[in-house]
Amino acid sequence: MDVKLVSYEEQYRQSLFDFTDKCFAELGKRFEPDGRHYFYKDIAGQFEAFYCLVDQGDVVGTVALKKIDEKTVELKALYLHKDYRGKGLGSLLMSVSVNEARSRGFKRIMLDSMLKYEDALRLYEKFGFEKTDRYNDNLMADVFMKMDL
Repeated sequence: MDVKLVSYEEQYRQSLFDFTDKCFAELGKRFEPDGRHYFYKDIAGQFEAFYCLVDQGDVVGTVALKKIDEKTVELKALYLHKDYRGKGLGSLLMSVSVNEARSRGFKRIMLDSMLKYEDALRLYEKFGFEKTDRYNDNLMADVFMKMDL
């Protein structure tokens, strides 16, 4: 395992799409880059930051920040291939996103999730996220969290 953390570049596009498609399938969802997940086709324009964990050229993890307003970003696309879990890589993805938000001057990070993603919710809480009221119209989400920076 020779995993490195990189900022997204177009050279990773196909690997990112393949990885996201697999992750979504494992979660019982469909990855729709031509539909509701259109923003994956314009990562540079849609996200403040987008990081990939890459192992031998293959994307095995992701995390992103999307601007909500001048003070707030949303944590997005936190996914990690099942074979890479339990090795501290989820914490690495969280750390880099929190540090990036701080360095860009944001004051708050929001996220939405689902109760059934217990491991992810534990990770968010470990990093200091707290439950909050619904802040978006994502009908799939039933957990909303925030962290002040």
